[in-house]
Amino acid sequence: MCVFLWIIQVFLLMVPVIPGVVSFSWGDEVYFVNGDRISGTIVRMEEASLVVKTTHSGEIRIEWAKVKGFSSTTPLTIELGDGSQYKGPVNFTEADGFQMVEPKEVIEAKSQEDTKEFFLDSIAAINPMPWFRYNADAFLGGNRTAGNSETQAINGSMEATMRFGGHRVGLGGRYNYGESVEQVTARNSRGSLNYDYFLTEKIFLGLDELFEQDSFQDLTLRSSTSIGLGYQFFDTQEDELAISGGLGFVHQDFKTRPTIQSPAYLWSINWGYWIISDRVRIFLDHRGFRDFGNESTALRVNSSQGIRIELNQHLYLNFAYDIRFNSQPLFQNKKFDEAFIFGIGWAIES
Repeated sequence: MCVFLWIIQVFLLMVPVIPGVVSFSWGDEVYFVNGDRISGTIVRMEEASLVVKTTHSGEIRIEWAKVKGFSSTTPLTIELGDGSQYKGPVNFTEADGFQMVEPKEVIEAKSQEDTKEFFLDSIAAINPMPWFRYNADAFLGGNRTAGNSETQAINGSMEATMRFGGHRVGLGGRYNYGESVEQVTARNSRGSLNYDYFLTEKIFLGLDELFEQDSFQDLTLRSSTSIGLGYQFFDTQEDELAISGGLGFVHQDFKTRPTIQSPAYLWSINWGYWIISDRVRIFLDHRGFRDFGNESTALRVNSSQGIRIELNQHLYLNFAYDIRFNSQPLFQNKKFDEAFIFGIGWAIES
């Protein structure tokens, strides 16, 4: 049986289960300066925005300056301007204009009283992101058909990212293989290593190394070393978006032709968004290079985009459309390669 068909059948079996797995609590309320209020679940406050999950609009962002107060029946981690943190449910006393926290757990504080009172403007963050974060996943996909035509393909990848303080380190690897009527039609791989240093909360300096191999492009090894600047628009549990650009140096070793070395400029776009919180995510991982100089003026693009569906805390289904473009391929190879990849993955995160 085709692996794709099996994956789709598993997903169809999981669809009725997913709604029962997800449970939400809507016992929180947010009060606005203009007198309005909304109900939902308070997710976090960061970058002067309060994130609230609602039944009617999903997750929404509210300007912190427009918030007069809030109440929560579930424990929240409140971080004050002096760095102290308290965890517990929150009550809003409108007459006095301050929040009252009844801590169940004092994480870091000078006092450990049963009730903590503070003014709204003393709050620095709600449910702040941890100082050290990591995520890693492994993915395997492929298909096989038999009958009038015989084809098979396998696609695998592994990725890991660590974020601590102003530093971010990423590792990645990918392998693609395909056959048709016992003839190899695709065999390529790539690996990446990148390091980002955040100069500010949004702007980072990036150092990247990319290695590529492709038997059908006569490519033994292509190494691309680059350095550039990037801008992190978002980096939360709800969505992420980063763009970067810079200069680099490309070294290409081939089986049947001389080595090519050339400078290049590059750009990248990394975007992800949960259209259904913690369940369905769309993503784009795009990277482009343009060589310049006497030996090469090639334009190369690697882009992967698709949708990811969480089955449980660790397992997910992945449906991706991969594009590989080279404006100056060797021999009579095509400039454009594409692949539809379906498979199952395993992930962990902090």
